[in-house]
Amino acid sequence: MDFIQSIVSFFMAIVAFFASLFGIETDIGKEKEMVDMSKFELVWEDEFEGTELDAEKWSTTTDRTQVRRGGYWNGDMHELRDGNLVIFSKYFENGYEEGDPAGWYTTAVTTRGKFDQTFGYFETRCILPAGYGQWSAFWMNSTVAPPDGADGSFGGELDIFEGPYYAYDDPDRVFGAIHWGGYGEGHQSIHVTYQVDPVDPYHSYNTYGFEWNENEYIYYVNGVKTAVVTKDRAIPSLVDCYLILSTEFSGADGEAFNTHAIGDMDDNGKDYRGEFIVDYVKVYQYKDAQ
Repeated sequence: MDFIQSIVSFFMAIVAFFASLFGIETDIGKEKEMVDMSKFELVWEDEFEGTELDAEKWSTTTDRTQVRRGGYWNGDMHELRDGNLVIFSKYFENGYEEGDPAGWYTTAVTTRGKFDQTFGYFETRCILPAGYGQWSAFWMNSTVAPPDGADGSFGGELDIFEGPYYAYDDPDRVFGAIHWGGYGEGHQSIHVTYQVDPVDPYHSYNTYGFEWNENEYIYYVNGVKTAVVTKDRAIPSLVDCYLILSTEFSGADGEAFNTHAIGDMDDNGKDYRGEFIVDYVKVYQYKDAQ
């Protein structure tokens, strides 16, 4: 037993060491720490009631078909159903509209130009699409593009969660990331390898939260803190960010194929319909910010 305990302790030390290298704090070997909602107040939300997306809160990223990695985005590829936003994925042999190419279609919705915020707590409750070769995400982008090579305080991309692991042997996980310095040669990023404990995320609702302040970014799954990216590893953004909900396909230039070992959309069969089901999005401010 002492030998086993020594092995476990050694493993935990190795995990903690490598996590510290990347500015990531894991919850291994710790008591579960819940998000403290008493320090926040709700300032923006959408529970997706009604029959159409609220145009005062959201817009699609494109009104026409455009290439997005291994498929296409078209602004019509969503609906409101039973109090949920549903972003769906579907194959169109003749394209979605006349003149469109054959391929897999989905979309993204954004609050750009309608709502943005610096600091606070951001949360969604959702079910991920159960299929190969796709990933859905809840993320934010700065209202002002950061200069190439600038540090994180100039803004960037804040990935609250991405869920591409359906094809993996251990699919019940998501990951996050922080990107800064633009998307050119000066680009830098830190990846939160994965956040543990979503419960059957492809068939059950889970909540994914993200706390952002001047010192750190904190990740939560179902209200439990799962990772921290500290300012010594990624200087927190001081720039307002808008929200994005999206689905994308494995591949490139509109052609679906297996990248990053997440599978190929064609493995689902051409009759497959994937659904990213979002129950709500809520945004909170720190009470002491008022």
